[in-house]
Amino acid sequence: MKHKIVITITDTDSFRQFTLGQIVRWLLLALVLVIVTGGVVAYFYLVWLEDAYEEARLRQKVLERNISQLNAKIEKRQEALERLGDRLSDLEIFVGEKPGKDFSTSIRLRNVTLSAAQLALLFSIVPSGEPLPMHGVTSAYGWRKHPIKGGREFHAGIDLRAKNRKPVWTTADGVVEYAGYHKRSGYGNLVIVDHGFGFKTYYGHLKKVSVRTGDTLIKGDLVGISGNSGLSTAPHLHYEIRFLTRPLNPYPFLKWKKENYRSIFKKVKKVPWESFIALISHMAAQAIPPSSRPAQESRAPSSAKEGSISAEKSKGTSSPKATSS
Repeated sequence: MKHKIVITITDTDSFRQFTLGQIVRWLLLALVLVIVTGGVVAYFYLVWLEDAYEEARLRQKVLERNISQLNAKIEKRQEALERLGDRLSDLEIFVGEKPGKDFSTSIRLRNVTLSAAQLALLFSIVPSGEPLPMHGVTSAYGWRKHPIKGGREFHAGIDLRAKNRKPVWTTADGVVEYAGYHKRSGYGNLVIVDHGFGFKTYYGHLKKVSVRTGDTLIKGDLVGISGNSGLSTAPHLHYEIRFLTRPLNPYPFLKWKKENYRSIFKKVKKVPWESFIALISHMAAQAIPPSSRPAQESRAPSSAKEGSISAEKSKGTSSPKATSS
């Protein structure tokens, strides 16, 4: 019989014996279990790492695409700022201001002051001032309950309080696009003046129209007499200002004056004022001084025009009978 190493474990009541071979087998079994368990854990950890790597790779692609799009937007914005800077430089030179490329765009815009010729051109094109003596506003611009129809609708203009037979003037130079009774809109006797460059004004509910389609008007010329025609509950003037067919709130334009001409840039956001002012500056720079034209040539068209306007004002146009509500 071979010699064996026996390990005996005793206590107060009993004892147990183990051979060295049994202990080795148990140790080997435990080692195998540890290795298998470690392998399983390592496998699942590797799978998790692979999924995490794939997710990180996808996030990196999305991030790279977003960065690329952002860089493209930044480049476009930079190009726009450079174009604006060039326009500002031209405008600063035109008005006698030293180009301030070391300053921010907002400071440069604030420092630019329009010349008298530019202001005159600006206020001849863009409607400003009151179309008739102001005695209050009966209905403001925006959503309201219609005084006759009763439903809620958008009021595209402003209703100015006025008694019957008060003169109504155009608020900028332009050409009469429409003059007559306009039943579909409910404005009654209506005059639409096209001022060019996207601006139009509407004068509604007139008692009498004093111009005809195609007439050329200077700011302050008579377009009609206030009344109560169309869908109206009382005598007043419905006054609208539109830019590229979109209605604008006329109220800021009513109080707009040369002394505070910058105020309109903040109050009316639907007009691209920066490019518009650049255009005005270019037009003013290209204008021929009146003194360079022959005196006779400059007087003749003025006299003919004054005679034509006087004849139109005296003749007038009879309007259909007003429909009051």
